[in-house]
Amino acid sequence: MAREGRTLLPSRRDAPRGQNVSTMKLAASFTAGLLLVVGLVALSAQSSSLLASTSEVDMSTVENVFMAPKAKAQYTKSQAKILSEARQILKEADDTDKDRTPDMIDDDSDGDGITDAQEGVGDPDHDGVGNFLDTDSDGDTISDREEKWVDADGDGKPNSLDPDSDNDGIPDKHETDVDTNGDGVSDYLDDDSDGDGISDKVETEADSDSDGTADYLDDDSDGDKISDKVETNIDADGDGAPNNLDPDADGDGIKDILETAEDKDGDGVGNYLDLDSDGDLLKDVLEMAIDSDGDGTKNYLDNDDDGDNIPDSIEGNRDPDMDGKANYLDNDSDGDGASDALETNQDSDGDGSPNYQDMDSDADGIPDSVEVSAVMVTLNRRK
Repeated sequence: MAREGRTLLPSRRDAPRGQNVSTMKLAASFTAGLLLVVGLVALSAQSSSLLASTSEVDMSTVENVFMAPKAKAQYTKSQAKILSEARQILKEADDTDKDRTPDMIDDDSDGDGITDAQEGVGDPDHDGVGNFLDTDSDGDTISDREEKWVDADGDGKPNSLDPDSDNDGIPDKHETDVDTNGDGVSDYLDDDSDGDGISDKVETEADSDSDGTADYLDDDSDGDKISDKVETNIDADGDGAPNNLDPDADGDGIKDILETAEDKDGDGVGNYLDLDSDGDLLKDVLEMAIDSDGDGTKNYLDNDDDGDNIPDSIEGNRDPDMDGKANYLDNDSDGDGASDALETNQDSDGDGSPNYQDMDSDADGIPDSVEVSAVMVTLNRRK
């Protein structure tokens, strides 16, 4: 409660909700001004000259004029009381930004570079401090001085009052003012915070690979060891999942983490998107990630899956001996008892059929199966 006889100025906490800052300051300035004018009458010409020569009344000037010790004999009791009141008011006046200019005459009370008239007395972050005194008006942990009175996303709200300054669906409080991709733009204003070519609005705060990093900050959102920048957010296999979130971008049944971005056949398409990674004319979905000949290379990357020295691209997926094995996996494609590795891809009799597919490779009228049997008998007798 005010002491009897004291003249008090309205403080920042006295403002009714919704009251205009200018109205508050006008009332405060009027009260203070009245005291100052009356006080000036009691001052010496030197003190009046000091005030008159100052273009902006600040605390240092006011202190020089009103707070300098004077002999009591210079003032009447009435004048001394007025000066005492003025000195007390100035001592108690709020100076939020400590710039030695009381809030009541400061056009930027919190020193955030945004005028009090612009900020107003609203309190959108509900912290009990009006915007004109709040250095973080929207409570996003990014100072108003940094956010400024600009509207980055054109939504009608200045950044200092906008909880999502770049309108990417991710709150500024989460994005913060760090610069993840080092492009000179803070994440809260950056449409692509991790610089992977996919907008934050598309990537969102989801953590697709559960690695503890949100997709919009994760340069490998699906954890397949292939960067999002390489994969992009197209949907190569049309399964509804963009490549950067699809563990099998080409839908060949082989995980991207196995296929990698290597280009085995040099056709300009990374294995993870190449339906025929080894270029043997056999689809990866057919060959699969198994190693039929045990040579350490998976079939989808192996140009000779059965290890018979005849390329898969030549053997193909046919099954002439109808044994249920395609030639590229069959060690005896014609079922004559002689291995393809033994017969080779030569055409000994020039009939247009390579030996490994020719039932009579030497065209002697005797089937290879018979000749092979005879050879086997002879060998067994020698044992």
